[in-house]
Amino acid sequence: MLTNKETALLDAAGELIREKGMIALNMSDVHKKAGYSRAAQYQSFSDKNSLLAALCMRELVENTIAIEEQRYKELSGDFTVVIRPVVYDYLKLSDRLMIDSAFSQMLASVESLPDIEEFSFLKQGFAFLHAERLKSK
Repeated sequence: MLTNKETALLDAAGELIREKGMIALNMSDVHKKAGYSRAAQYQSFSDKNSLLAALCMRELVENTIAIEEQRYKELSGDFTVVIRPVVYDYLKLSDRLMIDSAFSQMLASVESLPDIEEFSFLKQGFAFLHAERLKSK
């Protein structure tokens, strides 16, 4: 369960990434946008990679729940890019293990969706990400 501070920091980071892109994300901007001190931010997220991992985890968990509850219009893929090997390989082991677990649950949920056109892109995208992950291990 995320604290109010962690939620605010993740929301601020998400907004900044949507505005400027992931590469341009600056940790100094995140805590300012969220209304917290730099020290408070680093108590929750030690660096940019841990912040990206948390964004990814939150999205994977929220998407898995949305699929299970058949709230398909709420699915998003903004931060799932973090699981791509180019970023994933730079995460701490604990973050990689959390993401692996959440990704496996999300993949199982996606694979259980009906084989209809509405879900074909999502299924193909996760199949591609899964294959890409298997190659990099």
